[in-house]
Amino acid sequence: MKEIEMNTVRVDLSLDQIRKAVRQLPTQEKIALWRILDKDLDRPAIARQFASAVNTIRKAYAHVSEEEVMADAVKATRAVRHAKSRS
Repeated sequence: MKEIEMNTVRVDLSLDQIRKAVRQLPTQEKIALWRILDKDLDRPAIARQFASAVNTIRKAYAHVSEEEVMADAVKATRAVRHAKSRS
C-alpha cells in the first residue's frame, strides 16, 4: 500500500479573490470544480430557503391586486421601450 503525505496550507482569500482566480482557470478545471462543489450543496435546504423567501414576498404584497401588478408591468415595459427608442 502506498502512503500519501499531505501538507496543510492556510491562505486567507476573499470571495472576490477566489472568484477572480476561478475565472482564470481553463474550462475543464472550472467544470471539475463545479462538480466537486455541486456535491456539497444541500438542495433541500436551498429549496426550503427559496420557498420561504417566495412566501415572505407573497405575504408582504398580498394587499396588491393582480391588476395593479399588471398595470405596473405595462408601465415599466413602456418606459424601457421608450428609453431604448431614444438611444
